[in-house]
Amino acid sequence: MGEAATTVSGLDLTRPITEGRKREDGHWVDPQGTALPVSASDLERHTYCPVSWQLSKAGVSGEGEAIKRGMRAHDQIHDKMREYKRAEDKASRELVVWSWWFTVVCALSADSAAFFFVNQGTISEDFIQHIGRYLVILAGVWLLLAIMLISLPWRRWLGRPFGLAQPPKIESGLNEEKIESPFNTEGSGVGIAGTTEVRLLFASIAVALHGLAIYWAENRTTLAFALIIFTLIWLLITAWKLHTVLLMEKEANIAKQETGLGKDEVLAYSDDAGQSASLLIDEETGVRGRPDQIVKIDNQYIPVEQKTGKIPENPHDSHKMQLMAYLHLVENTTGVKPDYGILRYGTDTLFTVQWDSITKNQLLDSIKEVQRLMVEGGAKRNHERRGKCTNCSRRNQCPQSLV
Repeated sequence: MGEAATTVSGLDLTRPITEGRKREDGHWVDPQGTALPVSASDLERHTYCPVSWQLSKAGVSGEGEAIKRGMRAHDQIHDKMREYKRAEDKASRELVVWSWWFTVVCALSADSAAFFFVNQGTISEDFIQHIGRYLVILAGVWLLLAIMLISLPWRRWLGRPFGLAQPPKIESGLNEEKIESPFNTEGSGVGIAGTTEVRLLFASIAVALHGLAIYWAENRTTLAFALIIFTLIWLLITAWKLHTVLLMEKEANIAKQETGLGKDEVLAYSDDAGQSASLLIDEETGVRGRPDQIVKIDNQYIPVEQKTGKIPENPHDSHKMQLMAYLHLVENTTGVKPDYGILRYGTDTLFTVQWDSITKNQLLDSIKEVQRLMVEGGAKRNHERRGKCTNCSRRNQCPQSLV
């Protein structure tokens, strides 16, 4: 039956796809010595059936309504991820703005109390002026520290959290609105790409102005009354800002629930069919790809692969191989090894694939085999299951089909 199909299709699977040679480590490279490119999708198709993979490399497109449904479902998933990220970013910005307003309320309240007690004689004039001087000195120290941190490569000295390099820049594919800054404020947390320096600069300016105002104030009675009135007005605005923050957080939580992300999962990347999301590449092995999502769980970047259609009792080997490729790419890009990856079927069914030396060797063996077939040709069907051929989107052009 396979020979008859070969005559009908006219496709010769024995022909090589490209030129290359085998490297000492088993990988195949082109005449220039560059590892032959193998995508995560190539690995998924090859694991499903090497013939289906070679047909796709020969330009035979998959057919069937299932493929169209899958593409639409993936687009919907990405739209939900993007909407959640937009809502989360908006809520974060509102929270930052509210924290600024609340900080001003605290500062105004402290000033009002200080001036009131000075007028009552509870606090001496000399004492309040000393406080003003100390605040100015503190601001100067913070300013010098910020300048030193900007000038010195202290993150590279610490080697955290990405070895001796800065955090990798991966386009998230989420079309985030970013405020341009002379500092690289990518990431979050102390020691991550400029956050510490920016906070020190703003704090030094605020404390300096505060100290000068306390030191130079003359008519403290009038100033204390004005500060109390101004503080009350500012407090009302801050309360309104807090209400806005709570609404934004509620919207973000609803959007997150619709994506299916867990409570402790932070979305870091979402594939948008190559429109803006970065293509992750390992030049050493040639593997490359775009995970559907990368989420941050317990300070680990975990790739997530979304699968549509029928939900299996156990994850398919081809899907696991594709996820292994993403695990390798995430580790290669960030320098931090994830413990596992996630296969999501539908919205509620999750499987984890462990990332260890065994699965890594399986991945490398598969990459080498795909590269070998690219150079030598000769892909052969790896199963005797008629049902698998029936469900194959390239069965009509397959020279080795069982149906």
